[in-house]
Amino acid sequence: METVAMTTDAAEHNAIKEKSKWSDPEKAAILKDAKVRNILHNSLDNVMSNRLINYNTAKEIWDALETQCQGTMEIKKNIRDVLMQEYDQLNAKADESITDIYDRFMTVLNDLSLVGKNMKEKTQTPSF
Repeated sequence: METVAMTTDAAEHNAIKEKSKWSDPEKAAILKDAKVRNILHNSLDNVMSNRLINYNTAKEIWDALETQCQGTMEIKKNIRDVLMQEYDQLNAKADESITDIYDRFMTVLNDLSLVGKNMKEKTQTPSF
């Protein structure tokens, strides 16, 4: 008799249930979760996959992966603050071509976008 820890999305709690007593929606949910866990582990390198091997559900893996790669909200806020300071202080260097300036400018804008800070057209642009 096989038992498996079941996790429901709504309640997020574990309950031990015999495999023979699984309902069709539970079977489908377990199969879907197993497929997603497999996709996540196969898409990661060995080091990252090994860090996440002990998580039981795809949701747990995803949340841990998000925290490890992007950091906590406090870290994101600090990164956003540093990037805003870099944006405000962006100036052209004497030996820099217009292409180099544009590349640096776009890099800062893209990095800001990644941390949730999208610069509007009416925002004051840095002086070059």
